[in-house]
Order: sequence, then C-alpha cells, then structure tokens
Amino acid sequence: MKKNLWNLLTVALFALILLAVPIYWLCAPEKTFSDAERRYLREAPKLEEQKLSDWSFDDRTEGYLADQMPLRNALVGVNAYATLLSGRQVSADIYMDRDGYLVEAPVDFVETELQTRLDRIAELGETTGLVPRLLIVPSTGYVRNERLPQSLAALYRDADALKQIEQTQGVSLVPIADRFREEGQDWYYRTDHHWTADGAFAAYEAYLHAAGHAPLSRDAFYHHTVKGYVGSTRSRAALWLAKPDTLIIDEPIGCEVAVSFSDDEQTYTSLFFYEHLKEYDWYPLFLDGNHPITVIENRSATENAPTLLMVKDSFGNTLAPLLVPSYKTIVMVDPRYCKQSVSALATEYGAAELLFCYSLERIATDLNLKLLK
Repeated sequence: MKKNLWNLLTVALFALILLAVPIYWLCAPEKTFSDAERRYLREAPKLEEQKLSDWSFDDRTEGYLADQMPLRNALVGVNAYATLLSGRQVSADIYMDRDGYLVEAPVDFVETELQTRLDRIAELGETTGLVPRLLIVPSTGYVRNERLPQSLAALYRDADALKQIEQTQGVSLVPIADRFREEGQDWYYRTDHHWTADGAFAAYEAYLHAAGHAPLSRDAFYHHTVKGYVGSTRSRAALWLAKPDTLIIDEPIGCEVAVSFSDDEQTYTSLFFYEHLKEYDWYPLFLDGNHPITVIENRSATENAPTLLMVKDSFGNTLAPLLVPSYKTIVMVDPRYCKQSVSALATEYGAAELLFCYSLERIATDLNLKLLK
C-alpha cells in the first residue's frame, strides 16, 4: 500500500512539473531584458506562411521559449559551471583562469585586415599633419598567460599583432604590453575585460611620456572606491559565483571641467556619472559611456595647453579623465557611432596630438576604422 502511494505521489509530482512549465509560459509576464546576461530577450515570433515553410518560425519559437524558461538564470549558470568543471571551457568564448579571472578567448585576426586599418590610420595622420600614437591594450589572456592552460595560452597572438603595428610606417606604438605582462597581472577586472584604475594609470603614464609631457603622480587625483562591480564578461559567461570587483575612480584635483556630447544638448560639470551605479551596468559612470563625440574642456588649464584628439573604444573612457590636467581640450571620437570626418574635427578644434586608444581585439576587428577620413 505504501509503495503504491509513493509511486502515485511520484507520478503526480512529475505530472505537476510537466504542467507547471507551460502554465508558467502562458501566465507569467513576458520578460524583455535580462539584467544578469545584459541582453534583450527574443520576442515571440509572429506566425507567417513564409517562416513556416523555411522552418525559421520553429527556430524563433524555440529561442523565445528558452529565453522565457522558468529559473533560466539558475539553469544557465549550472550549465556554465558544468562546462567549466568538465574542462570543456577551453573551447568557449570566456575562460576562468586559475585565479578566478574571466578571460576572453584569443582574438582571431587576419594580418591583411589589420594592415588595412593601420594604413588608413597612417593616411589620417598625413591628412591632419599629426603623428597617430597608438595605445593598444593587450588582452587579459595574453597578460595573464601563465595562469591559463597551455593549450589555450598558446593561441594568444598579441605579440604578433603588436609587432605588426610597431613596424607600420606612419604610426607610433605607445609601449605598454611589456610592463603589463611584468607588473599588471591584476590590472584587469576579474569579471570584465577592461583594465582597472591601475592599468589605466600605467597607460596614462606611458602615453604622456611618449607625447613629451610629464605625468602627474597618483596623489594628484582623488580616489573614490565603489565595491560590488560586476562586468559584462561575467554576464556573458554566466559564471554567477565569480567574485565581484571594486571600482576605483581617479578624479583630477583642482580641474574645473565642462563635458558635452554630440547627441546631448546639455553641458555637464563632472567627468563621472554616478547615477549609472543604480543600473545593471556600472561602467558608463566614466564619461556617461560611449557617445559619437565627447568634448572635455579643462577650464583650469593654462592658455598654451594643447588639444588632444582621441579616437577610441570604451577603454578611452577611463583614460581620458586622467589626461584632463595635461590638456586644454580633449575631443573623443568613437567611430562605432560617429561618421563625421576625424580630420575635419582635428582642424575645427586645433588638435595638436592624435591618439588612438583601443583594445587589441577592437583595432584588429573594427570595420569602422577602414572608413576613417
């Protein structure tokens, strides 16, 4: 009797689970965005005859239901850790090294494509009459090479790409890779691909030395600390137990600034936008994230202070605040969103220096760099 009752309860529980999932899909409010994964979820597909015939409706329905799955975050996390513990993560896009850092897969770049971008940058230098200085951030995996499985570590080709950049006529590579490998094992966030405040400061020193300026000491900056930062790399890896990071924000002392954006009519008096700490992504607290054109005026600068034109990806957002005391104006251009002529901007603002601040991955793969003018 007890055995029959137990079997009945088991069958009833299994049937309840089978019914609960479709009921949840039908009754639960539809989610449109995942804060944990930092992406928009797939929408419910519309029934169309053409999509039925080519099976795309089935694929879109499957993707939609997977995104709306009950306990999705927990299930995705379990799968990610199962992949990690079974050793299969070497072939994944993001790997956790021996110290718990989340490391992106090696950049798969093509030498001829990289050279096309470099030649375009050199041509821009000729047009503006300025030497393009390239501050290229090496990948986390290249810097932390010794903490990765040998089979994965051997795939990082940063040294080849940096050598190609160094040998390109018409551009000047700012040397930071060797120092990063020697001293900068912890100059990247554990949960994000960006450099930390220490990494940005090392790059700041390297650039100003290359440009003929004297960098300030770290004491010339206020240091604000914010704990609990979780970067985009953890969101994509779904390794939810990875230890959060601490953000250190270096603010120049004694600099009165005016910050404006090409897609915003307002002018701001701070380099940092702390309201982003209330959102899922904290990184835009640096200069409000990415804009087509950002102009920083240092109203405390001397009359003869130069103007810097910086073509950049998101790494430039943390570098620029450090550079503010050394310049009268910093004009930042993000080619992913800005289609204006960079050479025209150099003339308009009277730029005396031209800096490209890019991660190695971005400069090797960004198609927008081919379109610079």
